[in-house]
Amino acid sequence: MLRNSLVIVSVALLLVLSSCGGTPAVKEEQMNTSLVPYPYYALYGELFTKLTDLNALIKSQRQDKKSDTAFGVELLAANSNRGEALLKERAFKATCLTLDRLRDLGVQGIALSIQYPILTRSFPHSSEYRRFYQRVAQEVRRRGFLLIVEMGTIFHEPEFSQVRVDYRGLTMERFQKELREMAEAIIEDVRPDHLTLFTEPDTHSRNTGLDFTVSNFAATVRYAAQGLMHKGVRLGAGAGTWNDIAYFEALMNIPELDDINLHIYPIQNDLVVDRVMRVAVMAREHQKSVSIGEAWLYKVSTRELGGISPVEAFTRDVYSFWGPLDQLFLEMTVNISHLIDAEFCSFFWMKYLYGYLDYNTQTMNLRPQQLINSVDEISGQRILDNTLNETGESFKKLINAER
Repeated sequence: MLRNSLVIVSVALLLVLSSCGGTPAVKEEQMNTSLVPYPYYALYGELFTKLTDLNALIKSQRQDKKSDTAFGVELLAANSNRGEALLKERAFKATCLTLDRLRDLGVQGIALSIQYPILTRSFPHSSEYRRFYQRVAQEVRRRGFLLIVEMGTIFHEPEFSQVRVDYRGLTMERFQKELREMAEAIIEDVRPDHLTLFTEPDTHSRNTGLDFTVSNFAATVRYAAQGLMHKGVRLGAGAGTWNDIAYFEALMNIPELDDINLHIYPIQNDLVVDRVMRVAVMAREHQKSVSIGEAWLYKVSTRELGGISPVEAFTRDVYSFWGPLDQLFLEMTVNISHLIDAEFCSFFWMKYLYGYLDYNTQTMNLRPQQLINSVDEISGQRILDNTLNETGESFKKLINAER
């Protein structure tokens, strides 16, 4: 697909593939002219139309409703998938610099992803990882941020993780015990404001090989939560909006949970407004708050859902022509956060608030790891220079507009 040449497309002339399968033309006044590569123009049109419809619907429901949602981002510099690179002093310094930039940006919350089994006693260098996250937590608090920690599992794709973990032979019983051990370590060392114990059952089934059915998923969360000493730390768990609603229903019956956590990536069909509102209503009925723990626009078409590799899907994010859609997605998610009175809302790919990679004859055929390395270099330099791109400027305005 990427071997096709770059084509300058007037987006006003795109044929839009709507989520229900139609192909209405986009009106010129609805969309700015952009540079969109030919291989992506149909996908771009589909996503633009869906985002436009979602924004209009959410705005009509929100009206003037405001909330105290803490808007934040994932602290990618401290993501545990970076592995032993985190144990070098320069990683800590880079993390502190990033926190300073995020304070300038105006974010209120910092999210840390700490993956199983990196803090368990049997994992190599676990005491060093614990010390790293202690230091990061101190720096987060010193700058006045809300601190959110989410536990998960290590990705086996090298594009996503530098940690080599062999999950073969892992049993559900061992996983549950060691996830609980991780939770205890995080509460002791990091003392986050919010600790999300587990989410995205399908992702973690794929990573570990364990079968996280609804009952297994709920049992895992319950095992981690029951009797856990967590004074001052709100406990949460959740799933992706693309997961079966039954996962959310099962979590409502776990009394130790204070918060139900949503991840928003695909936007097709009823995966945003309908699903988010249903979960929010259930949470309120069970005296639980609701939050958006991760969000970013998943750049796949309706027909690709469930049939595209995560590496291919997420490496699409690197290109700058997606900027206008990312901005629409940010606006949509901020608005729906206010609508549901979310405790916090964290956007995952903070690097795209600073830099993208242009799509051209030099970049169109790069391998996924090359794309990731290239955009990381660009965004890293712009973080150092404290220079936002248009998406970052839009985000800054959105989260600071109603303070």
